[in-house]
Amino acid sequence: MELEVRHLRALCAIADTGSLHRAARQLGVAQPSLSTQLRRIEQELGGTLFVRARTGCRPTPLGRLVLSRARPLVTELRSLVTEARAA
Repeated sequence: MELEVRHLRALCAIADTGSLHRAARQLGVAQPSLSTQLRRIEQELGGTLFVRARTGCRPTPLGRLVLSRARPLVTELRSLVTEARAA
């Protein structure tokens, strides 16, 4: 599997909301689908990105590293789309 922008958006949404359920709602996908997507991303990257608990999800050290790289990419892509549409 190759990582795509949608995967990075999903990781950011999970971190921002602290919950797979809330992230799924924000992204407009079913929670089981997002859970499956997260497992596939973790398999691709070779480690657990979030600690899952009844109280929510929080990034692991690997998750924090990935998020530190993903957030600027997602932000930059959003800016690119906005600028392109305005041109």
